[in-house]
Amino acid sequence: MKILVIPTTDWIGHPVPNRLNFIFDRLSERHEIDVCHFKLFEKKRRDTECNLISMDSKVNTDVSWYYIKNFRIHASKIGNIAPDYDVIISTNIIPSSVSSLQDTPIIIDYLDHFPQSAASYYDKPLDKLAENVVEWLTLFNIKKSHGLITPTSRFKEFLRKRTDKGIKVVPNGLDLEKIGRVNTDEIDEKVRSRYSLGSPTLGYVGSLERWIDLEDIIELMPTIKKKYPEASLLIVGPGLHTDHSQRLKELSENLGLEKDVIFTGRINYEDLSPYISAMDVGLNPRKTMKMNTLTMGSKVLSYLACGVPVLSKNMPEAEKKFEDRGVHSYSSHDEFLKKLTRCLMDPIDTRVVNDYDWNIICKKYEKAIYELMGKNNQ
Repeated sequence: MKILVIPTTDWIGHPVPNRLNFIFDRLSERHEIDVCHFKLFEKKRRDTECNLISMDSKVNTDVSWYYIKNFRIHASKIGNIAPDYDVIISTNIIPSSVSSLQDTPIIIDYLDHFPQSAASYYDKPLDKLAENVVEWLTLFNIKKSHGLITPTSRFKEFLRKRTDKGIKVVPNGLDLEKIGRVNTDEIDEKVRSRYSLGSPTLGYVGSLERWIDLEDIIELMPTIKKKYPEASLLIVGPGLHTDHSQRLKELSENLGLEKDVIFTGRINYEDLSPYISAMDVGLNPRKTMKMNTLTMGSKVLSYLACGVPVLSKNMPEAEKKFEDRGVHSYSSHDEFLKKLTRCLMDPIDTRVVNDYDWNIICKKYEKAIYELMGKNNQ
């Protein structure tokens, strides 16, 4: 097939790759994959096996206005090239509304709850307006689509109330050739000694944005240190389009935790294993939002692949799926502290994530595309 991918962000410039990067780089071995290149970042951070189609955008790193300011340019470009493809896979709200007006079949990858995700980039009162507008656009895009692919059964149930289109569940995954447990010497050399980590080390890996409840963990650190005086909090990942990462650093400083809360910044995906393996407990603290409670990202899988037990809040899909297999859920500070003790004694069987390797996931994704288009998987 000849496939056009309309990604949610800058395909090669975004600091953190998402599921479409991993899936379509693999599918490019069997299909012709073109990707709309929205240039949100000046710096190139990864290579790709897909063909990039420049959207001729005016560069603007403020994501809250980027797609609005470039609407006419994107609409013209997508309208001109859409007829050349067998199918369009889209995860982007405003460009999706343009592609929805074309004759080419479109499949939406509902990888996130788009209204809340978009609203998170705006301050009040614009956040609520953005959420309402994106809700309307999303329903329009769903109505015009041939079907949807989504990462969890909870998202499928949520979407089933909004459409009678076909919905396929294809979970998120990880690259098991790059993410896995490493030996103690490598951990000490690359991470523990470099950052003077204490014991136990609690850790988080991922983007630093408003939907992640790291504020709660940082504020809990003084209490944690009463029981574990040498405890450290290792935060691995970049800020994205807001100043949220700076706010977290300021919170740590205000609490006198500069030496105990370590921010590494962005680490390349292929270099993450020593950082995760240095953690005694991996954290997945999510705020109470649909975009969190309906999804399941790759973070939990990466922790488990490195043999690290997980403390998770507000992500029931992961908490139920891996209950008694390394993932412990909490909803309060008291519960966090109790579960932390259990986590530190919890051995992990890393084989629990073997079925989530991207090489397996991409085949399921390919099958889902064929089925939604009413074709045989060739």
